[in-house]
Amino acid sequence: MNRSENEIASQIQRSILPGEVDIEGLEIVAAMQPTETVGGDYYDIIPVSDGCWIAIGDVAGHGLAAGLITLMIQSALQSLIISTPDASPADLVCSLNAMLYENVRRRMGRGEYVTFCLVRYWTDGRLAFAGGHEDIMISRETGAFDKITSPGCWLGVLPDIRSLTSDGFDQLGPRDVMVLYTDGITEARDAQGAMFGEAGLQRVVEGLNSSSLAAIRDGVFAAVHAWSSTIDDDFTLVVMRCRGIYW
Repeated sequence: MNRSENEIASQIQRSILPGEVDIEGLEIVAAMQPTETVGGDYYDIIPVSDGCWIAIGDVAGHGLAAGLITLMIQSALQSLIISTPDASPADLVCSLNAMLYENVRRRMGRGEYVTFCLVRYWTDGRLAFAGGHEDIMISRETGAFDKITSPGCWLGVLPDIRSLTSDGFDQLGPRDVMVLYTDGITEARDAQGAMFGEAGLQRVVEGLNSSSLAAIRDGVFAAVHAWSSTIDDDFTLVVMRCRGIYW
C-alpha cells in the first residue's frame, strides 16, 4: 500500500470516531494518538435514549490490518446496538468475538486479537461492563480511587467466549470521574525502561480530579510524553464525569 492509500485509510478511520456527543448526566472527552498513519486503537461513544454505550479496544499490532479490524468492530457494534437494544455488554462482546474470529482467523487467516471493554452507562449513574481490557479507573468525588477489572477475555482468539465472559456492575456518583485507556499509556517507558504504569496514570487523574475533563486528558498525554521520548504504541484515553440527573 502506498502513502496516499495509507492516508486514505487513516482518514476513513478518523472519520468514524465519535465527535462531540451529548449524554444526559455525563460529561465526556476522548482522544487517540496513533503511532502510525493507521492505528490499532479504537473507541466509540454511542448515545441511546437512557444513557450511552462506551467502547474501547486495542488490536494487537498496528498498521493497515489493525486499522481494518477496528473498522469491523465499529460497524458491527453499531449494528448490534441498533438491532438488540436490550442486550447486555456480555451479550454484545460475545457477538463481536464470533464475528472477529470468523473474519480475522478463518477468512483473513491472520492472528490478530483485540483487548476490548464495553460499558453501558445509564443516566442515573449505573454501569454495566464486560470484556478483557485494561482496568476501569474511577476517581471518586469522596477521594477514593477504584480500579475495576471488567470480566472477559481477548476477542478473536476463541470461536466462543460465553463461558469466559460476564457482566460487571458499578455505580457512579455525582462528580465521580471514570477513565478508560489503552496500554500504550501505561506501558510507555522512560530511558531506563521503567513503565509509566497504572500508578503514573492514577497520579495524574487524582491530581486533576476537580479540573475540566479536557485538562485531565491533556494532562495525561503531557505526562506520558514527558515520561517517554520514544512512544512506540498507539494510545487512547476516554474520560467521563458523572453529573447525574436523578439525585
